[in-house]
Amino acid sequence: MPPASLHQFPVYPFAASLGVATSLLALTGCQPAPQQEAPRQPNVLVLFADDLGYADTGFQRISQDVETPNMDRLAAEGAVFSAGYVTGTVCGPSRAGLMTGRYQQRFGYHDNTAPYSRDADTPLGLDLSVPTFANYLQDAGYRTGMVGKWHDAEPMDYWPHNRGFDEFFGFNNGAATYYVGPMNQAKHDYKPEAAIYRNGELVDNFDQYLTDRFGDEAVDYIDRHKADPFFLYVAFNAIHSPMEPRKTDMDRFAHIEDEDRRKAVAMNFNMDENIGKILDKLEQEGLMEETLIFFLADNGGKPSDNFSLNTPLRGTKGSFWEGGIRVPFTATWRGKIPAQQQIDEPVIALDILATALAAAEVEQQPQWQLEGEDLLPLLTGEQMQLADRYLFWANSRGWAVRDRHWKLYKENANRNREPAQLFHLSEDVEEQHNLATILPHEVARLTEAYRQWDADNDTPRWGWNRNQFPHYNGHHSREERLAVEAVLRDAADEANEERRARARALIDGLVD
Repeated sequence: MPPASLHQFPVYPFAASLGVATSLLALTGCQPAPQQEAPRQPNVLVLFADDLGYADTGFQRISQDVETPNMDRLAAEGAVFSAGYVTGTVCGPSRAGLMTGRYQQRFGYHDNTAPYSRDADTPLGLDLSVPTFANYLQDAGYRTGMVGKWHDAEPMDYWPHNRGFDEFFGFNNGAATYYVGPMNQAKHDYKPEAAIYRNGELVDNFDQYLTDRFGDEAVDYIDRHKADPFFLYVAFNAIHSPMEPRKTDMDRFAHIEDEDRRKAVAMNFNMDENIGKILDKLEQEGLMEETLIFFLADNGGKPSDNFSLNTPLRGTKGSFWEGGIRVPFTATWRGKIPAQQQIDEPVIALDILATALAAAEVEQQPQWQLEGEDLLPLLTGEQMQLADRYLFWANSRGWAVRDRHWKLYKENANRNREPAQLFHLSEDVEEQHNLATILPHEVARLTEAYRQWDADNDTPRWGWNRNQFPHYNGHHSREERLAVEAVLRDAADEANEERRARARALIDGLVD
């Protein structure tokens, strides 16, 4: 529903005489002017890639081997943020920040959920008391849907369909095989958190590559809800490992000699094709002018795992170097956001919720404690830069803070002998020149900003270090799986690999 100021009108004393007035107008041949309908609230579409490197899109104009015409189409029709960030260095915390519009450290979500907690009462997931992006838009009258990877706590209370989303199709794990469809039932028996669900129900087996299925589900969602304002969050698991491209996509990039890199490029191309399906559906339904679209990745790429590229940034997923937290990031809204823009102002995923609420004309309430900024004035050219602010990152291993020009990075924060490193990002995006020793006043300023911010954070609730997190919480961890009797584990692994091979052959058309 629109905010109250748009649909609540005063009742005047003469309202009772309206019928008489209307009759007189009719007798004189005059008709009252038709009431104008309030403008429709815009749809909000968030497209989220997984472990995509900073150089892994065509619109970044860095890598020569990628082919992403639909990501490039979004960039060309709107704005590219050259300094776009997420709030976490890995999947879970990054998603928690995006979905709440708050730094996830405020509620102890410093890292992916893990097998050890600080105490027995620690909730293992995104705190149920914290509203989500979907809650806010659902309250504003939106239909809310999610497709793809959720990656939060295992109990179903934490799953999307219980966190403000009317509909959820996807899985609740850090990764899933792309050939899960034909073996979904068996996958559930072996690793239930990587099986595909529709809301709380396990999906029947299906003969489709997972990225393709996510694209089709997103198109179907738009088709069913095109008449009303909707929020759709499409969280692809591409190009996260396992590296399982379709054969047809691998064949397309046969000219790439490095087979590992070819897999990443092929999987990325397939994701781009499915983004194209979604954009084509919006075009078909005449909704591009009615839809605010954000595209970004959940963290930096990890070249040693999925062969992504973060060029020219230093570091990878899991670090607070730019390569771990700066991502491809675009905003598009045809007719509202001018095309062909590059914006160098630092922005962060927290800003997406604030911008969506502003576009929907929903007034933020102080008790929500949202921490992002409305980007629409920046995107429309109404203002040239945001108000001065700091952006922050932290987990149990380190922290970082930046303002418009400077970044301070404290690696291995628990080891005080590791000095903080200072970089002038406006001139040194590759973080090659540590200026901490010659500019101690900047180190002191940024350190104090971080300390003030951190004072309002909850301590980490879980992790992998038994000394720091003494309680074993029963989370499905690698350690737990390795504790299974070896014979049973090996048999399960062998059966699963056979199913995966069969599924790949079936989807790639190699068997009937």
